Amino acid sequence: MTAISGSMTPEIAAMLGEEVVARLVLIELDTKQGFVRLVLGEDGVFIDANGVEWIGSKLLNMTSIDFSIGGNAPGIELSLSYIFDPDRQDLVSAIKSYGVSAVNGRFCRIAYQWLSDIEGFFKPVASPFLLTKRKMRNLGYSYKGSQTRQVTLTIEGPFVLRSRPVSGRYTDADQKRRTDSSDPSLEFMPNNATDAEPLFGLA
Repeated sequence: MTAISGSMTPEIAAMLGEEVVARLVLIELDTKQGFVRLVLGEDGVFIDANGVEWIGSKLLNMTSIDFSIGGNAPGIELSLSYIFDPDRQDLVSAIKSYGVSAVNGRFCRIAYQWLSDIEGFFKPVASPFLLTKRKMRNLGYSYKGSQTRQVTLTIEGPFVLRSRPVSGRYTDADQKRRTDSSDPSLEFMPNNATDAEPLFGLA
């Protein structure tokens, strides 16, 4: 079960009103082998308000979330570079055995952990807040020299629906997939560009 809440709790609302507010970027990968929970760009272990453990690494990087331009739907890449230790199991070997099917079509959740002071890192008062939920698509690896390895996870960007035909129409299902919300507003979007009926009684 996911450890991330998608609601703005009173604790988070109060924290965002503080003079100084910090955040951790948390990444939850729902793989076939179980959940992998990471802290982006920070070393150490973070235990959230629900008692869930997140592993941090300054070697972990995520590309920026780019806007869709010209009908393209840019994705997000999450990468981890590390030095191969021959005395430990190689992460690349594990990826080869799992295959892309371990992640393809499953969800990656990106969340913020809001903090108002340094004590919050050791004893947080609010649960992680869901920023977006995206599908994972590919898992790859590369070698850099004799010792350096890089593992790369490809994730759908928030504008993936822009790759649809121009005549495509967004639905409530699209809205839920993009924001994980139950907002029904797209039900009221016009189906065509012209309407024989006057709007609000105006001719």
